[in-house]
Amino acid sequence: MSDPPLVVDDVSVTLGGREVVSNVSLTADRGELVGLIGPNGAGKTTLLRAIRGGVPTTAGEIAVTGQSVSSLSARAIGRRVATVPQETELSFGFSVEQAVAMGRHAHIGRFGTPDETDREAVADALARTSLESLVDRPVTDLSGGERQRVLLARALAQATPVLLLDEPTASLDINHAIRTLETIRSVVDDGTAAVAAIHDLDLAARYCDRLILLADGDVVAAGDPDTVLTSETLADAFDATAVVSQDAVTDTPRVTALPDESASTSDEA
Repeated sequence: MSDPPLVVDDVSVTLGGREVVSNVSLTADRGELVGLIGPNGAGKTTLLRAIRGGVPTTAGEIAVTGQSVSSLSARAIGRRVATVPQETELSFGFSVEQAVAMGRHAHIGRFGTPDETDREAVADALARTSLESLVDRPVTDLSGGERQRVLLARALAQATPVLLLDEPTASLDINHAIRTLETIRSVVDDGTAAVAAIHDLDLAARYCDRLILLADGDVVAAGDPDTVLTSETLADAFDATAVVSQDAVTDTPRVTALPDESASTSDEA
């Protein structure tokens, strides 16, 4: 059996003299969506940056398709790892089609031109994200939700074995959030290994195969959503009281946060 496309082995990252990721290990196999959950500042974005070679690790190893990220050039990483960032800012006046086609840069030589494979990858990415009707629109004229779809399409056009997503639904209403996650799920089901930082715990439980719960850079819990999303683990990670039930429609865990009774008592006093 071949190794997973993504292996993170006991990785730590230090930024500004502070360890923000501590001895984290995870894998993402083909056809698997791994969700990173946890409070703000837990280390989710830093871990995603380390996986794509954006920040150096201080310990451990990250391997993509069997090769250490630290040994790969930026172009080589771009052929293996695609990223959908949290920011939706696209400041240049490129058309939607031109912006999505940028995802092919890692596959085209410095002085090369797109071939049929590149054009097919762009067309497929536009179709998956329902952007065909917007191909000629300047990205600067789009709404935040539409720009998020362009960023997703650009990543899909890279046609990489590993896909990273940093809060892909953060700026979206519930309808567009579901559409985005359905698209991501379909790409994963076609064989891509994906890791996504997701702030909505209910959506993470619904769409992810496994969850990694981080707090203060450490792994608090890891496993399937039913195992990770418990009142005890959420209290440890978020310092909050929550009830976890089973959603009658999706048959996945549903998290309901409750008021902090001790705080309420203190306020009343």
